[in-house]
Amino acid sequence: MNNPQDEVMEQVEENVQFPEWVSSFLAETFFEKCGNHGANQKNEVNRYCITCNETSCRYCVASGHHKDHYVLTIYRHVYQNVVPLTPMEAHINCDGIQPYKCNKKWVISLTPLPHNGSGSLIEGGGACLVCKRKLTDSSSYQFCSIACKVSASRGEMEVREAGEGSSAMQEDEEEPGNGQGRRRRRSRKGVPHRAPFSAN
Repeated sequence: MNNPQDEVMEQVEENVQFPEWVSSFLAETFFEKCGNHGANQKNEVNRYCITCNETSCRYCVASGHHKDHYVLTIYRHVYQNVVPLTPMEAHINCDGIQPYKCNKKWVISLTPLPHNGSGSLIEGGGACLVCKRKLTDSSSYQFCSIACKVSASRGEMEVREAGEGSSAMQEDEEEPGNGQGRRRRRSRKGVPHRAPFSAN
């Protein structure tokens, strides 16, 4: 008897295809200052023109350079880049990707992000089929981000770690030098020193 999760992965791999621009979109870095409008305030790069396959800022769009183009707006949610679900559904198959509520809008994440504040990886039911992060509604969704579903469509069982904003959500690191694989939440702030010995 086939594993239901394996069946979902096979269906996605066989039936779901993504446009070529999606790979470029997921690889982009957002929320840096726009090189063309450095003197303007609020000039962060938070737009993506599908037609031109390039990032832009609000001033780039307002200048008319992307007139009548398909432009996505990127937002920040839990230190990660997200895009509104409704406009994204017009361009790619978003079935099975868990949405999140952000400023009264349903959004989906570009890359994996921790859920329920834990960021823990789990196996089996209740986890994203690719990155194994916990899903808040695993009965309705199988992927936590666009990147995970894209990986599944290619038959890949892992996704690249998020670049921007991922430092706040890194997994526990293994403490070196003890040989027992003990895990620590954070690295030490400094080297501990023993109090000087005083002879009485």
